[in-house]
Amino acid sequence: MTAELTCRDWPSGERRPHKVAAEGVPPVLVVGTTGDPSTPYAEAVSLAEQFPAGMLLTYEGLGHTAYGRGDACVTAKVDAYLVELERVAPGATC
Repeated sequence: MTAELTCRDWPSGERRPHKVAAEGVPPVLVVGTTGDPSTPYAEAVSLAEQFPAGMLLTYEGLGHTAYGRGDACVTAKVDAYLVELERVAPGATC
């Protein structure tokens, strides 16, 4: 949490989100945290929808990023994707 607070006051330029063009890529797993103070959850949903084989794993919690923070459910699902390319089910939530 301390690292997140450190970056909070850094200046950032104008935000200009844009669509992703990723035809032909393998399945992409996007992990979105419902209480992420830095990346709104709606942006994770939008990003996953832009990939032809995009998958969204929703983490119902607080903080920026979910993987690597000790949640066993998130760790198991992301590890299974990275090691075995195991897809998460639509609507998957931890």
